[in-house]
Amino acid sequence: MDFTIPDGFFEEEERDGFLISSEMKHCWAAEMKILSVIDDICRRNNIRYFAYFGTLLGAVRHKGFIPWDDDIDIAFLREDYDRFQQIAEAELPDYLYFRSFRNSDRESIFPEIANGNSYQDLAHIDRKLFCECPYIVGIDLYPIDWLPDNEESKTLQSRLLALALVALEVWQQKDSSEEDRREILDKVYRVMKVRIEPSENTEKDIYELIDSILAMYGPDDGCSRAGAQVIRCIGGASWDFTIPGKSFDRLIYSPFEFIEIPVPVGYDDALRLTYGDYMTPVRGRAAHTYPFYANQKKYMQENGITI
Repeated sequence: MDFTIPDGFFEEEERDGFLISSEMKHCWAAEMKILSVIDDICRRNNIRYFAYFGTLLGAVRHKGFIPWDDDIDIAFLREDYDRFQQIAEAELPDYLYFRSFRNSDRESIFPEIANGNSYQDLAHIDRKLFCECPYIVGIDLYPIDWLPDNEESKTLQSRLLALALVALEVWQQKDSSEEDRREILDKVYRVMKVRIEPSENTEKDIYELIDSILAMYGPDDGCSRAGAQVIRCIGGASWDFTIPGKSFDRLIYSPFEFIEIPVPVGYDDALRLTYGDYMTPVRGRAAHTYPFYANQKKYMQENGITI
């Protein structure tokens, strides 16, 4: 991936009536820098990935970031998702971190690649590597899994996922009693025949269970549709963003700011089934607070870290 920042990119700019600060432009560039490293790893190892969620929408509608968005999301079909995780730590340069529930304290089923593990890492980051961005930035990685066409199988998977999410919720709640925790783990065993013992690794074991449920089916299991099985909240699951499997048959490249990124050939189906009339901009759909670095900036200011 060619990563040459054009003159003037970091200047404050208004797009679609929204003011993008120079500070945000530096964060955008840092994220694209991380993406360029991911892209290189994937090309060398014949792993396919593509822009997804708001990043896919931005690529198609804006040829770059949605003006009021501040992150990059990418997705892999399950086989490539698993392969990438297996090689990520060995392939990444020493200034990037692969963070998942398996190798860190990350509290998410989905991993990320970031330029730091904690605020303390900021003092040791060479900002030139990340376009003079002073903050920890990362890219989230999502699996695209296959969903069964058979309603009975789909219902089974949904119920298993819901139970695993309840177990996670009970385990994470600070006021959960030992009795409640043991009871939900016993229920998991009765229903799924998966034994999870109470220990310091229980939360990770539940994340592992959730991941295995998401990956229950493949294209050879009577599945014609695929999608990101988005867990919107602890205790509930929704099968969102289900798309005809043929949409992922191959990748094409789309301009994105000053680089090109891969998108699924069936991007129209992906966006239409996700957002409806996706060419009409609608603000306020972001799943996190804008800008993402607000808390980091506050911490740095309070602790005398130069921004």
